[in-house]
Amino acid sequence: MTGRSVTPCRVLIGGFGRPGMRDLDFGRKVVEYFQQLEWPEGVVVEDLSFSAPLVLHRLQELRPAKVVLLGAVARDLDPPATLRRYQVDLTPPAPAAVHRSVEESVMGLVDLDHTLAMARHWGGLPVDTVVIEVEPAEASFGLGFSEELAACLDPILEMVREELGGVGDDAGRHRDFDAGEASTCGSPPIATRGIDEPVKPSEALDDLRSYAKHHAESRLQTHRAPALTDTLSVSGVNLVGQLRPWGVFIERGGDWFDVVPLDGGALGIVVGKVDGRGVEAAGAMSDLRAAVRAYTVLDGDSPSRLVRHLDRLAEATGLGRQARLLYLLLQPATGEVRYAGAGGCPPLLLGSGAPYGRFVDIGGGAPLGAVGTADRCEGSLKLTADATMLLFTDGLVQSRSVSRAVGLERLRLAAADGPERLEDLCEHLLAACTARLRRDDDICLLGVRLTAGAVPAHPNRRSAVSARGGGVTPRHEADA
Repeated sequence: MTGRSVTPCRVLIGGFGRPGMRDLDFGRKVVEYFQQLEWPEGVVVEDLSFSAPLVLHRLQELRPAKVVLLGAVARDLDPPATLRRYQVDLTPPAPAAVHRSVEESVMGLVDLDHTLAMARHWGGLPVDTVVIEVEPAEASFGLGFSEELAACLDPILEMVREELGGVGDDAGRHRDFDAGEASTCGSPPIATRGIDEPVKPSEALDDLRSYAKHHAESRLQTHRAPALTDTLSVSGVNLVGQLRPWGVFIERGGDWFDVVPLDGGALGIVVGKVDGRGVEAAGAMSDLRAAVRAYTVLDGDSPSRLVRHLDRLAEATGLGRQARLLYLLLQPATGEVRYAGAGGCPPLLLGSGAPYGRFVDIGGGAPLGAVGTADRCEGSLKLTADATMLLFTDGLVQSRSVSRAVGLERLRLAAADGPERLEDLCEHLLAACTARLRRDDDICLLGVRLTAGAVPAHPNRRSAVSARGGGVTPRHEADA
C-alpha cells in the first residue's frame, strides 16, 4: 500500500472497490478523484481495496480519530444510485460473521461489510466511523461505471466535507444518524460546516463523469444490434409495442417482440426474453430472435412444433438456453389464436366476456432447452373484435421485491381502469406497473387488438374498451 502518512492522521477517507466489476469498483474511483483535491492537514485519502487484515494493519498504523469509508454496496433495498450514510455500530459481530469474513478475506475477496466485521471484532475502528455507500446500478464484469453513479460524485463530496466539519470536537463526539439515512443523487447539496473548501478541478470531474459514458458506448459497440423491422403495418390488426431496457446507455437488452407476416394473412407473433440483462443480453437476443424468425417462416403455422425446434436448438448449441418466450399464430380474418409457450408470462385478455380481464393459461412453464424430449403443449382461443390481448415479459410484473402473483394482479387492475385507445392503454400500464416496482430487468409489452369489423364482437361484452381502426407501426425499440 502507498501514501504512508507523515503527519498525525485526524481523518482517514477510505474507498473500497472491486476492479473490473463496473459499479462495484465505484468507491476506488471516487478515492482516485478525491486524491486530486486539496484537503486540510491531517486528512488522509486512501484506496482500501485490500483484504481485511491489510486494512486492519493500515488502521493500526494511522490510528485516525475518525474514519469515513466509501463504496458501492448492493443492498437491494433502494433504487440504483441511492446514497446511504450511517454511523458504524462498533459492537462486536457474531462469531459466525467473523469466521465468514476471515475465510473470504483469505480467498482475496474485497468486501466492505467483511472488513467492518473484522475491524469491529478486533477493535480496529475509532468510535467515530461513518460509511457512505451507494446502491449500484450495474454489477457485471467490465470497465467503468454507470452514469447514474457518476451523478453521485458531488453529493458524496458534500457528505465527506460535512463529516470533516466535526473534526476537532472532543473525542467520541459525532453526528447522530437515523438508521440508514439515505438521499437520492441529484438532490440539493448538503451544507458544509466550517472547513477550508477543497479545490474541485472541474476538468478532472468531467473526465471522471465521461469515463462511465465512454466505456458504456464501447461495450455497446461489441454487440450486434438486432436487425429489427422499422415499419410494419398489418391490415386488420392494431399492434402497439413498447420496450424498456434496464440499464444506463442501453438501447436494447434481452427482451424483444416480433411480428412476422405468414401466408394467407396469418401473423406469427412472439414475445420473449433471454437469460441475463443489459448489454450482455443484447447479442444473445439478436441471435435467438433471428432463429425464431427462421423457424416462423419454416413452421410458423404450428406453435408447438416451432417451440420444439427452439428446444432442440438450445440443447444442441446452447443458443437460447433458459430463454423464455410465447409464440402465437393469429388469423386476423377469424380471430383464431393458437399458442405455445416456454416459460413466458400468461397473456392478459380484456373483453371477450372478461370485462375485468383474465389471464390465459399457456402451460409450458419450463424455459427453452429444459424439457428434454417432451412435447410442448399447444392451446387456442378466439379473439373477438371487442377484445384486447396484452403480451409481456416478467420485468413488467415482478422484481426482487415484488412477486409475480402480486405484479400480475396489479397489471390486471390497472388494465381494467385503463384508457380505450391501445397506445394510451400501453403507456398507462407501463406507468402504473412500474410506479411501485423497483426495476431490475428489461420490460417488453405488446398490445394486440383486431380492428373494428374484422370479426364479430362477443355477445356478453360489458367493458367500455373499443377497437381502433387502421393498422399502426409498432415500436420495436425503446427510448433509452
